[in-house]
Amino acid sequence: ALVAALLFALYAATSPRTVAAEDDGLFVLSSYYRGVEHPPGYPLFTLVGHLFTYLPFGSVAYRVHLASAFFGALSGAAAWLCARALVPGRLPAYLAAFALGLTRVFWSQAIIAEVYTLNAFLFLVLAYLGLNGEPRRVLPWMALVFGLSLSNHYPLMLLMVPAFALLLWPARREMLD
Repeated sequence: ALVAALLFALYAATSPRTVAAEDDGLFVLSSYYRGVEHPPGYPLFTLVGHLFTYLPFGSVAYRVHLASAFFGALSGAAAWLCARALVPGRLPAYLAAFALGLTRVFWSQAIIAEVYTLNAFLFLVLAYLGLNGEPRRVLPWMALVFGLSLSNHYPLMLLMVPAFALLLWPARREMLD
């Protein structure tokens, strides 16, 4: 929670108050009107971005930027959880979370209306589920999160299928029984 709160505060403070570069204007507009962006359409981000347009402060662009900031912050927290699952100790987990959240590229995507922070969050949730828990219990949750991720940025998530297969490979017999 600490990682997410700190990253969100940082992203919210540095987010543009109006339309910025890249596809930002398109995502702000489609979130506001619940429209369709360029293919593949990004319906999950559009719906979440639309919910953020109801916030009672700032411009519409800033409010949709906060959706990306929110998922960027959650990605940092999810990275912390993944690091805790892989390495003992909290310090390496904090370093991993802030190493992701403070990189120039990730930060640049977390302060504008873009789908990549939501995509990173869903990917890290899938990784955390694959690293923790008994496969029979987490597999339905992984299927749900993977399905949601396909409605956000399916090309990137389809490229990750081999990684998830390798992550779950040791538990294949247990899942098939």
